[in-house]
Amino acid sequence: MLENVNFDEAKQSQLPLVELLVNMGYTYVSREQALAQRGGDTSKYLLHDIARESLMGINDYERDGENVKFSEVDVATVVDELEATRVEGLIDTSKDIFHTIMPKTGGKTIEVFADGKRESKSFRYVDFANGGKNNQYHVTVEYKVTGRETIRCDVVCFVNGIPLAVIENKKSSVGYEKAIAQLIRYQKPEFAQKLFIYPQLLIAADSTNWYYGTTGTPAKFYASWREKEQSEAEIHDTLHALIARPIESAVYTQMLRDLNGSTYNVQQLLQREVKPQDIGAYAMLRPERLLDIAKNFVFYDGIHKKVARYQQYFAIHKMLNRVQQIENNDSGVEKRRGGVVWHTQGSGKSLTMVMFVRALIEDPNIVNPRVIIVTDRKDLDRQIKNTFRNAGLKKSVVQATSGEDLLKRVRDKDSSVITTLVHKFQSASNKRAEFEDSDKNIFVLVDEAHRTQGGEANLEMLRTIPNACYIAFTGTPLLRDEKTRNKFGDFIDQYTIDDALRDGIVLPLIYEGRYVPLRDDDAQIDRRWDRVSEDLSAKQRYIAEKRANKKAIAENPDRIREICYDVQTHYVNRFQGTGLKAQLVAPSKYAALLMQKFFEREGKISSALVISDENGEIAEDDEHRQEIAAYTREIKEKYQGLQKYEESVIEDFISNPDGVEIIIVVDKLLTGFDAPRNTVLYLARELKDHNLLQAIARVNRLFDNPNPVEAKTSGFIIDYSENAANIDTAMQLFGSYDPNDVKSALIDVDEKIDELQERYAQLCKVFNGVALDDQALIEHLRDKPTRAIFDEKVNEFVKVFGECLSLQSFTEKFDRNSIDLYKSEAKKFHNLKRSAALQYGDRVDLRKYELELVKILDENIKAGAAEVLTGEIEITNREALNKAIEELGSDTSKAEAIAAQTERRIDQRREQDEALYDKFSQRIKEILEAMHQKKLADIEALKQLRLIDEEVEQKKDSDLPEAMRQKPGADILYRNLKADLPMDEEAYEATILEIDGIVRQMATVDWWRNFEAKRKMRLRIDDYLYDVVKVQRGIDITNEQIEKIIDTIVVLAENNHTVFGR
Repeated sequence: MLENVNFDEAKQSQLPLVELLVNMGYTYVSREQALAQRGGDTSKYLLHDIARESLMGINDYERDGENVKFSEVDVATVVDELEATRVEGLIDTSKDIFHTIMPKTGGKTIEVFADGKRESKSFRYVDFANGGKNNQYHVTVEYKVTGRETIRCDVVCFVNGIPLAVIENKKSSVGYEKAIAQLIRYQKPEFAQKLFIYPQLLIAADSTNWYYGTTGTPAKFYASWREKEQSEAEIHDTLHALIARPIESAVYTQMLRDLNGSTYNVQQLLQREVKPQDIGAYAMLRPERLLDIAKNFVFYDGIHKKVARYQQYFAIHKMLNRVQQIENNDSGVEKRRGGVVWHTQGSGKSLTMVMFVRALIEDPNIVNPRVIIVTDRKDLDRQIKNTFRNAGLKKSVVQATSGEDLLKRVRDKDSSVITTLVHKFQSASNKRAEFEDSDKNIFVLVDEAHRTQGGEANLEMLRTIPNACYIAFTGTPLLRDEKTRNKFGDFIDQYTIDDALRDGIVLPLIYEGRYVPLRDDDAQIDRRWDRVSEDLSAKQRYIAEKRANKKAIAENPDRIREICYDVQTHYVNRFQGTGLKAQLVAPSKYAALLMQKFFEREGKISSALVISDENGEIAEDDEHRQEIAAYTREIKEKYQGLQKYEESVIEDFISNPDGVEIIIVVDKLLTGFDAPRNTVLYLARELKDHNLLQAIARVNRLFDNPNPVEAKTSGFIIDYSENAANIDTAMQLFGSYDPNDVKSALIDVDEKIDELQERYAQLCKVFNGVALDDQALIEHLRDKPTRAIFDEKVNEFVKVFGECLSLQSFTEKFDRNSIDLYKSEAKKFHNLKRSAALQYGDRVDLRKYELELVKILDENIKAGAAEVLTGEIEITNREALNKAIEELGSDTSKAEAIAAQTERRIDQRREQDEALYDKFSQRIKEILEAMHQKKLADIEALKQLRLIDEEVEQKKDSDLPEAMRQKPGADILYRNLKADLPMDEEAYEATILEIDGIVRQMATVDWWRNFEAKRKMRLRIDDYLYDVVKVQRGIDITNEQIEKIIDTIVVLAENNHTVFGR
């Protein structure tokens, strides 16, 4: 038998809790009464007399137009049957009990004898109508029950005699963690497991903490509750009023006696401080809230019983309220309001969707809701389908197998929950004809909304179900520069990474920067490349170099080998044998294949490569793609397809602690891949924004590691691609985001349609007076400037049309025939652009040049061993992260890292001022070369590179003449036209200032978007160059050179339109 109650301990947490529960409407049952209710038998768990009385009160059935009560014998039998339930697996049995006492599926029936026959009548254990006021609520303390051992629960809350909440209290000096451990221990077969088939909430509390779970919840997943319906001040006012309510003297005396406190001079404190325990009890155990959570927010996910976290609870209520709001579209047709739910990665977004759908299905105010879950990736579609199927919904869950299958289900008004890829709406378009389903009770839940909505697939979805209610779910914020992509309305609810970290439902992320230094033979590279590319124009060389450089650095065999060696060393030393695993993000499929081959060859790590197949024809000389295709072909033959292989790898990675240790990916499994034992993310490629946020969230999931060697306390990001600055930027956005950004980003569809029609008109204007046959159109494009303007107009039209296609109300305001016409015109002009480029030699197949340059670079770039740039830093500690970006280890490492960051900024800005940024690049190259050749000390190189970084940021050019310094914009023209205008310095400066004046004079409002404005600007510059520069000043330039100069000027002016424009 357990020891008597320690009142010193009880008075800190247990007594104040029971006081509050009594004042919230619970009737106190003494320990003696609680035992008597069970006939003195502690192996019984229900309060039998109370159960029989209350169930008699809330149950009746109709017979001959009258309400008839069940017999006392029938009710007693039902109570005894509930008590006698055999435990056949704790979770399975609790699931049966849940479906019996909660009217969702199953329920209870009683056979009654009437009119000479037996009939089944529904029977309720809990009355959920009228806020549950017809039920009886009781609370007791030190509730003794016996299984294999006797236990004593500190506080138990009963509804109609059934224990629905069990609370363990501890002194704050002992801590709520001990209470959690006690609750988990009590559920084991060797204690009193059967008690825990009944309650829906298990709570661990001390005066300053309140954590809850349900049957089977592991310790790591007990969660705190934060109230969001009322302000903190309102809650405190309510609680002060409840605390100040005196409890009947006899009842309070009995409470003290039961807690062994009758010998203490204790009185009820009517004006005490409100504690976190009080807030938790009010939030979760006041009768109407307890019933709401128990009925609507407890669910079974396969073999696991779960209870909603507070952010899920409030988000679902907000969603239900939102969809009840009806608004009329521009055609006067009623639609339900939708919106955006932003719940950070790892916060249970998929289960929020499940619970919302369950609530929709059971909402009496929504007749036959039909639900479609939309995403954009096969693996996510499979995962969502499985999550919904495991949830035990009243409706079946089906996965659309094709576009035709999806369309058939919509046509047939299939009441199943349908999961689908958004692209299947597009693939069904040729079968759809004019069909549409205008039911406003179709609910479309869009997963990872920032990716899913756009283009023709979205258009076909909107056409098929034009009045559906759309709710977008995202784990990452809608970026500020994505305002024009926001289609869904304002936020319904937000739960950020900072919220999740504060609540302890995701783990901190620890960042460590590493760097693989590269050495190259510039002279050899330049010499060989000059020979290979002698037939290319300067622009074509630039494009080929840009693509090839990026590919060569990413896939350089030496670099990949050094990264893999470092990954292997780090993982083996830190995590191998612990059951904790890792993901390695490769910069390309070929690089990923090299990594897999490295680990296979070394044999120290069990790795698996998960990549998509190679599509389309592969050229014979593209050796990298040939290798990838051969590898995937081998996998397909071995596993009967890539999908089966991928499913096998994922299952092994998630479930087998001794199986695959590192998964190598490129784009796959960076979103929605939920593997709690995934602990380390090795980044060998640059990621940004959503992609980066999604990727790093793969390793911040809680994991209750059964291996005692290593608890998972953090997720780790080991970065080989200088993502520190990107992570800092992304985390600022991830953690703190202005909720008005989405609201203010809502697009005026009428304005967007006006812009679309203007873009189309400008595009058509290029061909004014030209016969509308293909040959005449191509002939009209013989003139290179006309061709350049046409290309620009096609791009602008297609871009705006694409944006319009993704707007929900576009199909309501823009008629179907016009949309189809624009789709046809977009395709026609795109084909015309391609044909003209081929006919007039604008397009050269640069692929073979790029492949050749990659080979040259592979042979002449060598990598050194990976170096640690930063220590381990928690990424939410932005001050430390920024400091680490600046303090990167050795002077050599610092110099190379700063050079890489500066070069990245240069690449992003090069088109604004190629001459200036090429000069910066050359200086960086010379400094690094001198440092590597030991002609320049590391510390001096670091100093010079920091100076260049500042100059790049300030666009500083010490070689500019004074006249150009005074004229921002003229300096850009001065640098970039020097080689094209051969004249003395004085004349050149005068010419540049005059050209600058012409550009500014012709730069009307939004001129860079206006075809006619640019045409007039070109004509004015043309006149000036011919009449003034060529004729008056006698500069020998050909008409072709004049065209080239005009192109350069207009492009520079466009790329710097904020400098030149109005």
